[in-house]
Amino acid sequence: MATRSKPVRIGFAISALLSALSILMLAETSAIERETAWILAILPVSLIALALFAGARAGSTKPAASQRYFLRIGGLMAFYLVSLFAAEILIEDHGLTGAPAVILAVLPGLAFAGVVWVFGALIVEEKDEFMRLLHIRQGLIGTGIALTCAAVWGFLETYGFVPHVAAFWWPTIWCFGLGLGAFANKIAYGSWGEVR
Repeated sequence: MATRSKPVRIGFAISALLSALSILMLAETSAIERETAWILAILPVSLIALALFAGARAGSTKPAASQRYFLRIGGLMAFYLVSLFAAEILIEDHGLTGAPAVILAVLPGLAFAGVVWVFGALIVEEKDEFMRLLHIRQGLIGTGIALTCAAVWGFLETYGFVPHVAAFWWPTIWCFGLGLGAFANKIAYGSWGEVR
C-alpha cells in the first residue's frame, strides 16, 4: 500500500467504505442478519485501517506528519467500528440501559471528534507551508459543505419539507467534503493536498 499512488489509496478507502455501507444496507432489508452484516462491514474497513498502519510504517520517505496522520486515522476508524458495533449489539439488540449505555453511545461520536482533531493535528504538524495551505483549504471546503448542508436541511426540516436526519450524518458529510476539498486542490493547484 505504501508504494501505491495517493489516488489509488483514496480509491481503495472509498471502495472499502462503500462496501461496508452496502453490507449494512443489506441488513436493513433483512437479507442477512444484523450481527453478520456488522461483522462483514467491519472487514473491508479494517483491512483499509491495517493498510494505513502498514503504509505509514513502511513509508519512511513520507513526512512525519503524514505518517502520524495515517496511524491516528487508522486507529480511530478501528475504534469507531468496534464501538459502533458494540453499541448496536448491546444497546439495540440486548437492551443495555443506564450509564453504561450512555457511555457506549458516546464512544462512536468521540471517534468522529477524533477525526477532526487528527486533521487539525496534520495542519499544525505539517512543515511544508504549501501543503499546510492545501490542508487548510481542504478543511475549509469540507466544513463549508457540511455546515451548508446542515443549515439548508435544518430549515427544510423545520418547515416540514424533508424528514429528520440524525446529527451524526453532518460530520460524515464533512469527511466527504474533505474528499471534495482534495479534488478542488488537485484542480486548482495540481496537488491533492491531503497527505503525501
